[in-house]
This record gives sequence, C-alpha cells and structure tokens, in this order.
Amino acid sequence: MFAIPQGYGKDVDSGISLSDGKVRSFYLAIGDYFRVPEEEIIIIKKRYPVIVEDKLSVLFLIVREARVSPDVVIKLRQRGYSWVEIMLRFGLRPEVVFERYIVYGSPYGKAWGYHKHHKRKIVLTDHDIIVLSNVKFISEYYQEPPEVVIKYKERHPRFVDVHYVVYEEKKGKKKERFIEEKRFEDRVYYDSLLDRGPKFEDDERDRKFKEKHKEPKGKDKEF
Repeated sequence: MFAIPQGYGKDVDSGISLSDGKVRSFYLAIGDYFRVPEEEIIIIKKRYPVIVEDKLSVLFLIVREARVSPDVVIKLRQRGYSWVEIMLRFGLRPEVVFERYIVYGSPYGKAWGYHKHHKRKIVLTDHDIIVLSNVKFISEYYQEPPEVVIKYKERHPRFVDVHYVVYEEKKGKKKERFIEEKRFEDRVYYDSLLDRGPKFEDDERDRKFKEKHKEPKGKDKEF
C-alpha cells in the first residue's frame, strides 16, 4: 500500500460519480488486488483524466513492481514515454511480467505466438500492454483462465465491462455455493436430531434450564 501525499485530501471530493456499479466494483477490485486505497484511485482519476479506467491496472502494476509512486509513472507518460518504455526504465521486461498471460489466436495472441515459436524480438504497443495488464489483473484476482477473460473482451469494449461480467458471475456462483452449503448443514442438523431420540431432548432441556438460571461469574455472595 502506498501512502497518500499530504495535500491530496482536498481532492477526495473529486466529483467522480461512483453510482455506476460497474465502475465502483472495478475500483474496489483494483484497490484490493494492488493494495491501493480507493481514495487514491479517485484522486488519480481527478488529477489525471488521461488515466482512464482501462489504464489503471497498467499504472498500479508498474507502481507495485517498481516500488515507485503513481505520480512518477504518470509524469513519465506526460513526457511522452510509452508504457513499454516506462516498464523497461524500471527493469520490468514485459515478456517476463506477462509470460503466463500469453493467449494464442485472435485478437491479441498472434504476435506473441510468433515470438514464442521463432524466438524473434517483438515490439509491443501501448494497447498490448493495457490488454495484458488487465488480463493479468482479472485472471489473478478472480482465478479465471486468461482465455476466458480474452473471450469476454471480444464482446465488451472496456475492461470495466469485462470485469463486471466476471464479478457478477463469481458473485452468483458464491451465492449458489452458500445456499447449497446451508442446505447441507440444515439436513445434517435435522438428521442428527432424529437420531438423538427422547433422552437427548430431556438432557438438552436440563442444560438450557441450568444455563438460564446459573449465577453470574464473579458475583459476591451475600451473607
């Protein structure tokens, strides 16, 4: 987690609307994955409108791996450095950082496939870095195969939308799993009651009666 510099507090009331559930859930996931306060994300969005949502994962990936402040990275962008150049400047090799997230086939895997088979150097564009950064973030945070994330990207223009689709699916599966576990626990509980018989019910009544009428601990006896 990175400390918010003094003077940033006045920017928290940024005017950025978080009523959009897609944007809010995206910010929360970005913050949780990169260990960044949501307030810092909002401040950056306010101060640097050029950092759109799809670029947040690139920014905080470099910030985390290079151990620098977001301002340092953004200032390099303002000076005309590409994302690849910034990564290399801090000793981050994209082909190593994104090695596990190379997806073969359209629309983003052709160049990487050629690089893999022919051992030839390939030049990555800013678009490639943005795509790979978001695929890495969503795939790792939700434990989703990168191929699945790429397929969602084919149908949705923004990674905010891609994230929301994965988020909703995971939330739905988690809810279904909770319901099934609760039903199983209830079945086990009621089956155990049937197996215990009348004696258990008598013992349970005695236990509850004693629990209800026992004296509080530490209370002095009066004589």
